[in-house]
Parts: sequence; structure tokens; C-alpha cells
Amino acid sequence: MQLVKSGDVYKIARITGAQANLLGVTFFDHPGEIELVALGAEDTRKVRAEPGEVLRQVTAGLAEINRELGTSYCLSKIFYLPSESAANSVYELLIAALVKKLEAGEIVEGS
Repeated sequence: MQLVKSGDVYKIARITGAQANLLGVTFFDHPGEIELVALGAEDTRKVRAEPGEVLRQVTAGLAEINRELGTSYCLSKIFYLPSESAANSVYELLIAALVKKLEAGEIVEGS
């Protein structure tokens, strides 16, 4: 997995065989409303990741990793590609990996 920071957006990508997933997030200093941002063309025929499921997975994964690490990250925005699959709780895994890499200082500045 690759973690890149672009401005205030942290992006993590996971590619396994024929499946690829991208998650971008911005953090906030306290809990609040989380904005979901669907990236890419709005072709509803290709929607595989429903917004509610992406939000559920990311917030569940963040809550778990915050408990595990004793951190208190809060989300402001979630960026995702609707054409990607949300199967196997992939977004829970991505947010957990992102926070772990962030805590370990494994950040690459880029685009």
C-alpha cells in the first residue's frame, strides 16, 4: 500500500490482482459531519461502492484503529471511487493502514 499526502488530503491505494481501491481522507481536530466525495465520472451503471457502505466501513475502521493505537483521529472528508468494490471491508482495512502509516511517519508528499 502506498500513502501520499497532497495538501491536507491523505490518500492510500491498494492494488491486489485485478482489484484496486483508493481512499482519500482529510482529518479534523474534533468530531463533526463527514463529507463524502465521489471521484470520477458519475456513471450510475458502474457504481459498486455505495456511499453509505463506504462511510460505514471507514468510520468503523477508524474507530477500531483509534482504540487500538490510543489515537483520536476525526474525519472531515472521505474521497472514494464509486466504481471500486467495497467488498471484504476493504475501506476498514485502508483507513487502518493509513492511520498506522501516518503514526509511523511513513508519509510521502506528492499529488
